[in-house]
Amino acid sequence: MVNQNPDTNEQKQPEESLREIEERYRTFFEESRDAIYIVDRDGKIIDVNLATVDLMGYTKEETLNMNVVEFYVNPSDRSKFQQEIEKIGSVKDYEVKFRKKDGTELNCLLTSAVRRAADGSILGYQGIVREMSESRRADEELSIGEWMSSGEWMGKLTDYIHDVTERKRADEELSIGEWMSASEWMTKLTDYTENLERLVEERTLELRESEERYRGLYDSSKDGIVSVDMDGKLLECNQAFAEMLDYTKVELYLLTYWDLISENWHETQTKIVNEQVLTRGYSDEYEIEGIKKDKTIFQVSLRTWLIKDKDGEPTGMWSIVRDITERKQAEQEIFQLNEDLQRRAVELEALNKELETFSYSVSHDLRAPLRSISGFSQALLEDYLEKIDVEGQDYLQRVRAASIRMGELIDALLGLSRITRSEIHRENTDLSEITKEFIKELQEAEPERQVEIIITPELVANCDPRLLRAVLENLISNAWKFTGKKPVAKIEFGAIERDGKTAYFVRDNGAGFDKAYADKLFGAFQRLHSKDDFKGIGIGLATVKRIIHRHGGSVWAEGEVDKGATFYFTL
Repeated sequence: MVNQNPDTNEQKQPEESLREIEERYRTFFEESRDAIYIVDRDGKIIDVNLATVDLMGYTKEETLNMNVVEFYVNPSDRSKFQQEIEKIGSVKDYEVKFRKKDGTELNCLLTSAVRRAADGSILGYQGIVREMSESRRADEELSIGEWMSSGEWMGKLTDYIHDVTERKRADEELSIGEWMSASEWMTKLTDYTENLERLVEERTLELRESEERYRGLYDSSKDGIVSVDMDGKLLECNQAFAEMLDYTKVELYLLTYWDLISENWHETQTKIVNEQVLTRGYSDEYEIEGIKKDKTIFQVSLRTWLIKDKDGEPTGMWSIVRDITERKQAEQEIFQLNEDLQRRAVELEALNKELETFSYSVSHDLRAPLRSISGFSQALLEDYLEKIDVEGQDYLQRVRAASIRMGELIDALLGLSRITRSEIHRENTDLSEITKEFIKELQEAEPERQVEIIITPELVANCDPRLLRAVLENLISNAWKFTGKKPVAKIEFGAIERDGKTAYFVRDNGAGFDKAYADKLFGAFQRLHSKDDFKGIGIGLATVKRIIHRHGGSVWAEGEVDKGATFYFTL
């Protein structure tokens, strides 16, 4: 009896080889740290990798219902980009703005290539995206690969088809049965063979297109990609890996993996291969030192995967490699900055202790003589008034007033110092209620004044209530003071949105100030008005600034002379 079943093992060999290739590049596609997408000619997304999902914020299912133009901040960029890529076949490091799902805009570098059918017609495009913060892409050319040309593939497939058609059922004529004539059998055999050839060809083309798709991504990747056998001999690498090490590909194929990493890291590499790659098939991301052609040592990060044959036996490994020299330098700079910051923090703590000592000195050592000056001046005026002429009395009054003012300045400085040193205890605080309570105190002290008060209700902020009370009292006191000469004064407390943050404000229609001197407003003892016109010592706004800065916010002012002023602050 002649076996009428085809030799299925031999039929599967080309398909299995192509599937192995497809799976290898599919793994690269999914594991790449760069965002990669594949679209048809109209821009409809066919496939994306996990890095695209992470970068753009969409789920994979969402992207497969989208057109790639939806990624672009300026859709017209897509049209110009498509025209350019269709002219030259590929575009590298094209600068473009993408918009994430949450609206965040990203400055990106896009490397893309045309995907073509066997007849040369355009099927679509493939793109690799990296944020601009990453390094620029190296110039790369798309290729089918040096280890297997398209001619070799087609040769193998042709040989295979001939084998199938010539060997099938050669000795089956005697056992085919009386119900089927030789001619009928030959007709069916011919139909079977032609159908088999067609199926093999279709599947081969399908797998080849898939292989070329991922091969193009492999060759255009900005990260280095390298495969080695189990002894470490290089089998294949992309252009990025060769350029990273300053070798040509030909030179690299004469080397082993061990020639390209620092000897100090051989033990670590061996340990990772034994404990991770051989055990579970892949490694976690790790860092080692690479060696360039000129013996320069540089830092790289990589992940490694195991390659197995069809029987499950390890035949080699492949890795995705990234140069992290710049990142390491940045980390070192940050480390140094943190060291400097810690040193300065220690110095600042020492200075604060000195300031505290000075404050106590001011409080105790200077107050006593000031009290003496003020007290003896007052005693002379009271007990020796008749013995001192009018001019002498005036001098004594000035001495006493100056000593009192100096005491006020000392109190203000001490208060400013305490604000700087005191700890902040945040809680949700109703600023509207604090404002309302303080204005009530001012109205009770001067009931004769006509002031229009506008307070936006329920303005709540997370802050230190004690310190924010001081802010509001200083700002509202100023508004109350500088509207004192207005027949109908107006004071308002409210909030606006500024650069995505809530900015609180106190506005009045009082004396205002010259814009040219706005930067002096928040300095200690800075005054833009005569003390004869408006009383004060010039410490209130400096206090406001320090409190707001301690809350991580900012404070600024707008105003015009005789047209009022508005003071804003954020937290």
